[in-house]
Amino acid sequence: MKTLTVLVPIFNEDRTIQELVRQLEEIQDGVISECIFVNDGSTDSTLELLKVALSNVRFKHQVISQKNGGKASAIHAGARLVTTSHVIILDSDLELETGDVKVFWKIVTDGRSDIVFGYRKFLAHSSFTYRYSRGNQVLSNLYGIFFNEVITDIMCGYKLVPTSVLKDLPYKFRKFGLEIEIPMQMWKKRMRPYEVEVQYHARTRAEGKSITVKDAIAIIISMAAFRVSNRRTIS
Repeated sequence: MKTLTVLVPIFNEDRTIQELVRQLEEIQDGVISECIFVNDGSTDSTLELLKVALSNVRFKHQVISQKNGGKASAIHAGARLVTTSHVIILDSDLELETGDVKVFWKIVTDGRSDIVFGYRKFLAHSSFTYRYSRGNQVLSNLYGIFFNEVITDIMCGYKLVPTSVLKDLPYKFRKFGLEIEIPMQMWKKRMRPYEVEVQYHARTRAEGKSITVKDAIAIIISMAAFRVSNRRTIS
């Protein structure tokens, strides 16, 4: 039987965390089996607000806390607790529409694919900045050049995979490196995702946008190093 866990990494999201829980409560029937929230060393009131919000929900959930280690570290910690067949990563900042979880899961339950990636359309009303949107396009194109596969929006945080993919991930890359480590490991195993467009509401630096040019450079170096040192499995 196919079942789904929503895995939510959290760092200083007191502005959005209660609304996120409310939105998850609206969609959980018949879709979400469990939610796992990983508090990645928040220093604001996120954890307290999360506990209050979860006190009135019907869905099964777990909350764990750790020292701040970045997104990859939070996902690694949460993946150990997943017992369902599939897991979807959902950022807690509400940049991505929570309701799209249903769209992803229907792809799986319809039998179209066990792996679903989201992609964003960067339009005038849904872009952080021109440089951010074009930089994201550059990273996606470089991934295509290195691995000869199309992934429209490599840095989109919305990714649904079989639980075994997250549990077996080496977690060699820090922070946002997780977004490329998942597809690179899938490439190695000759696994390809199904892509769906997702709703996107970009936030500002003041609201917590944290990815930088340094992160992008680190991601490019990581992709190149991985491609040089790895070969695909024999099909």
